[in-house]
Amino acid sequence: MVGLVAVWVVVGLLFFGIPGTYFMYMKRCSRRDWGLYGDSNYVPSVAILVPVYNEQKIIRLKLENLARVAYPADKMEIILVNDFSSDNTLKIVDQYISEYPLSKITVFDSKEHLGKTGCLNKALKSVKSDIVIISDADCFWPSDILQKALIYLSDPNVGAITARELLLNAGDTWVTLGEQFYDSTIQSIRIGESKLHSTLFFQGGFAAYKRSELKEFNHTTDDSGTALDIIQTNKRTLLIPEIGFFTISPTAWQDKFTVKIRRAIHLQLLWARCLSLLIRGKLVIPKRIAVPEIFLHLFNPLLLIVLAVLTVMVMVIHPILALIIILALCGVFVVKKTRTTALELIQNNLILLIALTSFLTNHKFKFWKPVEGARSALSKQMLQEKQLI
Repeated sequence: MVGLVAVWVVVGLLFFGIPGTYFMYMKRCSRRDWGLYGDSNYVPSVAILVPVYNEQKIIRLKLENLARVAYPADKMEIILVNDFSSDNTLKIVDQYISEYPLSKITVFDSKEHLGKTGCLNKALKSVKSDIVIISDADCFWPSDILQKALIYLSDPNVGAITARELLLNAGDTWVTLGEQFYDSTIQSIRIGESKLHSTLFFQGGFAAYKRSELKEFNHTTDDSGTALDIIQTNKRTLLIPEIGFFTISPTAWQDKFTVKIRRAIHLQLLWARCLSLLIRGKLVIPKRIAVPEIFLHLFNPLLLIVLAVLTVMVMVIHPILALIIILALCGVFVVKKTRTTALELIQNNLILLIALTSFLTNHKFKFWKPVEGARSALSKQMLQEKQLI
């Protein structure tokens, strides 16, 4: 009995303690100074690559948003990377270009379906700009984003930067409220990692790379894998807290699950690669970042199952302890903040666990697939209220 309870306590401390400790450590790191060199006269040429696949519902809004970006026109080009869309995406783009002939927009039109990364890599071959920026079609920039962001790339030790994700519909449902909590928590960690050295967590809403450091986009793990490739060349990759892009969050849990499982698979592949590099002594990113992240993405989901089984066993064997556990859980779920924290922690570990089992079952999830529910929630008025169009 005593041995079972002791094991249960140890597993619980590991499952809850490691994420909590790492969060607090990175929160403290996030208050550090950057210690970077910044050149206020740095005005590089910029190529904005927008990967599109059947985006007829939102591509016009995306183009209107990019038209508001404040940056010298002779230094910026926009490249629509069309991955063999079968809807009216290209017709809408052509109509926009005919209405605004001075807009510097070109189209890379793939004649076969290559997938997001394959199509981007094919388009990248002809890009000569100093900076290459990826921006997904459902993500929208404040007009001053380049003015705030690019100074960080003037430091010769920085190879790439990304921005915070900001939700346009954070208060719509309990699903979006949970996502907002997750975003604010996880991005605090990424800022701390960035100030310590680098973060691998890059997102397609705004990911800017020095062209000299970007050989190709990573085929296996997309934006974050590309960040790791750059770190391995001894350059830093940073999340900049002062800049952010706006996007829409799925309002239904099943749509959120689709997005989350895709990210989870990418992140697990990423940290499995880091584990391999770490074992071989070739990982550049500090162990203070790598070891906790590897544990959280690859091993903590398994601890959730062990903890659940042990909890049931303890409750069956020890009725008084069972009552204490039930009362403690009631206390956690009565308070909104602790309830949201607990639900997101359990939910995200379950999603990571499902992603792990996908390797064993050889189940393949389709990555290059827009979530239509989220697209439908996006409106022109929503973007106008934020002065994004």
